[in-house]
Amino acid sequence: MKQGFSGGISIPPAQENKQMTSGLPVEGFAPDTLVIPLKQSPGAACLPAVKAGDAVLAGQAVGTPAEENGVPVHCGVSGTVLAVEDRPGPFGDALSVVVVNDHRQTPAPPLTVSRNRQGLLMLMRQAGLIGMGGAGFPTFIKYQTERHITDLLINGSECEPYLTCDDRLMTFEAARVASGAAALAEATGNEQIRIHLCVEANKNEAVTRMKEAARSLRNMAVEVLPHRYPQGGERQLIRAVLGREIPAGRLPADAGVLVSNVATAAAMADALDGVPLTHRIVTVSGAVARPANIRVPVGTLFADLLTHCGGLSAEARASGVKPLFVAGGPMTGKALDNLQLPVIKTSSGLLALPERDIDERNCIRCGGCARVCPSRLMPFAIDAAVIAGEAETCADYRADQCIACGCCSWICPAGRRLATRVSMARLGVRARLRRDAAHAK
Repeated sequence: MKQGFSGGISIPPAQENKQMTSGLPVEGFAPDTLVIPLKQSPGAACLPAVKAGDAVLAGQAVGTPAEENGVPVHCGVSGTVLAVEDRPGPFGDALSVVVVNDHRQTPAPPLTVSRNRQGLLMLMRQAGLIGMGGAGFPTFIKYQTERHITDLLINGSECEPYLTCDDRLMTFEAARVASGAAALAEATGNEQIRIHLCVEANKNEAVTRMKEAARSLRNMAVEVLPHRYPQGGERQLIRAVLGREIPAGRLPADAGVLVSNVATAAAMADALDGVPLTHRIVTVSGAVARPANIRVPVGTLFADLLTHCGGLSAEARASGVKPLFVAGGPMTGKALDNLQLPVIKTSSGLLALPERDIDERNCIRCGGCARVCPSRLMPFAIDAAVIAGEAETCADYRADQCIACGCCSWICPAGRRLATRVSMARLGVRARLRRDAAHAK
């Protein structure tokens, strides 16, 4: 088993709540109507490629990149465009394509594939591939680096509580993940690159299936990692698997490494078959009647997902207390005040969680937050600086290096909202750094 990384926390299985969905197969669901945002990743929103009344095919591009570093957005069903209008989305109200599903799944012409480096990079872009672990960065940009890449890490650690979508993907579709990983490796241009399929030790089925899939593929091995959060953080994973530290301000590629999520690898395998990224697996769990892992087309509303799973559990309905809905996991996900929001390419979960009303108390200077911080920060000091409005102090304490994992809040005995305020400081420091860089030009 590999070495660990700095900081992090061990979450007891009973508090992870993965058992609610970890033994379930992946089921399929397609709603009657999709709302497909034309902005699903950093950068500019796509331009609409269809208009109201148009017929669309499954796999057809409905949004084209407005900038060179963008990727298209595709429709996962066939049907008719009801509207192209502003709808609530992950980045606020955004132009979206609303499609009425005809449930015929008539396919669009397949993507063309050229199995060389430039062809694979072009395929990544045409298929709309982005980092599906949460960052959403266009995959082709990451892989077109001119750095010499020696190691490719395929991230299947999925260490966040409740979520099991990646675990189920690796368990039931290991060959698809491995095939896509091999194609991603080809896109680096290094024939000798080492491919590491990274899985935490608590995912026994996934480890077994991935080892079986990797046997027949060149330079590919499964790395079984200790179960620790946030193992799936890019820098933490590189440290755990390769023992390499990525200095602040540098990219993994500068150290000869690229990291992609297992779902991105699976989407690459689909692209090789001519199918763009239109679907993903979402874990629906918590206080719901029927927890599940569901493969849905991008644009499925969270409200429809909840209805498909029977709504809230009987206990939740009987309590009369409205749960907190979260898109993603409980540590890094986003609280939802509106379930009329769509699943996008980076959506990993829909959770219904009990509200926690914890009164903040004064910091007791135990140092627990600093000990568990994977970025070796002092969250208690940044917290105090934010409250005092001391932006310079936040910068001095390197708040921009926060990875927003939430370990500090998890461990705090005083119930301090450390993760919220440190994340605020991170955004403020990064915005200032961007302004300073722009003024320097």
